[in-house]
Amino acid sequence: MSTEQQTPFFKQTWFLGGIAALAIFVLCFLAIDYVGSPDEPSRPDVEEEVIATLQTNEPLIAIARQQGWIKADATEMTSVDAVNVDSIGQVFSGSNIQSFSEFRYFLSVEEIPAGAFAHADQLKQVVVPAGVVTIEYGAFADCPSLEDLQVDTANTHYDSRQDCHGIISTWKGKLMLVAGCKSTVMPDDVRYLAPQAFAGCTALQKVVFPERMEEIGEAAFRGCTALKEVEIPQGVRFVEAGTFSGCTALQSVTLSKSVERLREGAFSGCTSLTKIAIPKRYPPIVENAFDAFTATVYVPQGQLNSYYRDKVWKNFQNIKELP
Repeated sequence: MSTEQQTPFFKQTWFLGGIAALAIFVLCFLAIDYVGSPDEPSRPDVEEEVIATLQTNEPLIAIARQQGWIKADATEMTSVDAVNVDSIGQVFSGSNIQSFSEFRYFLSVEEIPAGAFAHADQLKQVVVPAGVVTIEYGAFADCPSLEDLQVDTANTHYDSRQDCHGIISTWKGKLMLVAGCKSTVMPDDVRYLAPQAFAGCTALQKVVFPERMEEIGEAAFRGCTALKEVEIPQGVRFVEAGTFSGCTALQSVTLSKSVERLREGAFSGCTSLTKIAIPKRYPPIVENAFDAFTATVYVPQGQLNSYYRDKVWKNFQNIKELP
């Protein structure tokens, strides 16, 4: 009979349970550490090349230095420097940059925020990079010299089809012009115009809307001080708030029969407005759209009384019938 003692069963169970608990704790710790320390976002692989120097684009070099995109004493910026930038914020707002075709090298930038280039008064050209998936309304507002807006052809969210010199996207299954400039020609299949799309474009003298335009966004032409004449196309129901506010050279406005309502400040500050043509039998509703009533209003024949009885339109001293 063996005299060798064996470890009691309950002690073996306790020991094995402790080992298992320790293993679970270690695994949990490793999992938490993994989740809490995600991999750094990958950067697109690019071939290094010089994209800007003090001689070719001094304002860009100055901004790149200030932002730490390149060394403080660097005299050039490369494609690798650019691809390492993942956000521009509003660093170009109010800058003296003139041409920014180099923007196409900023492949890690996914968003261009509202006001990103606001008051960059000398900016003439921009090429939006392929990686951008969001352009907020007003990103290129108040750029009076802007004459060429382009989107890199590799971008799958935005484009500049038909060499329109603007930025096009799809919204609600239809095309929308997100941003334009003085050279923009809207393609015929555009149905929406984004808020602030042309805001502050002081060189814009004429705009031709697609015939089937459905919506013009708020403040779309705010501050377009060279714009003289506007014809709202059939299909647009509302002239939104501030759409033409501050268009001090605007002389003539023709509303389509589809226009139902003129919203707050739609034509405020239009100090040169002398003619408003409305081929609509019933007066459109006006929500404080005008701050002066000196223009001559032309209405359909036989409808003078309808407009003179309206609580707003009657404030215009001169209402005549259309020929």
